[in-house]
Amino acid sequence: MGVNIPSAAEYEDQRGEGFTLLPADDYIVEVKQVTVQKDKQDIFDADRKFDQLEIRSRVISFANGDELLDIEGDEVDSERLFFDWLDPSRVGLKPQPAKARKFFAYANSLDLEDHISIEDFQTLVGKRLIAVVIVKPNAKGIKQNKIIDYRPIRTRRARSTAPTIEAPVAAVAPEVEAEAFTDDLPF
Repeated sequence: MGVNIPSAAEYEDQRGEGFTLLPADDYIVEVKQVTVQKDKQDIFDADRKFDQLEIRSRVISFANGDELLDIEGDEVDSERLFFDWLDPSRVGLKPQPAKARKFFAYANSLDLEDHISIEDFQTLVGKRLIAVVIVKPNAKGIKQNKIIDYRPIRTRRARSTAPTIEAPVAAVAPEVEAEAFTDDLPF
């Protein structure tokens, strides 16, 4: 079994052939893969290591149901993926709900304030939710899509089938003399 590893120059040539950018918008995504990356170093705290989740989500459509188009208006491959990285130990509610908490709650159709229990992160595969995506340059200045938030997919409730009650007929106002409206109004 052999291996073929491209050179740095070949990687640069391939960079332009990657995915085109999607416009900043809300997208319905389906979780395709969840990978636990052990002992990641916290860039803000040298003494802290944590297990990070890498989430790969397939883009289904715009949140309003429109067909996917890239930033230039061209059709998008149906296997377009978004990548996101979450710290499953940071799931607080204050001062604002953590992005990881939103992901776990909305992927499981729960409210943010509910107790969330996930025994195996692989149970998240196949779940759908809305990802809020922006276009942002990375450290090298290359524009990329970035997930900044998650929202639940809301479904409209069926209309109530409660029996209709006939309202009583309102009393009709007494007839007004037609002469009252024939006079010109002084302006």
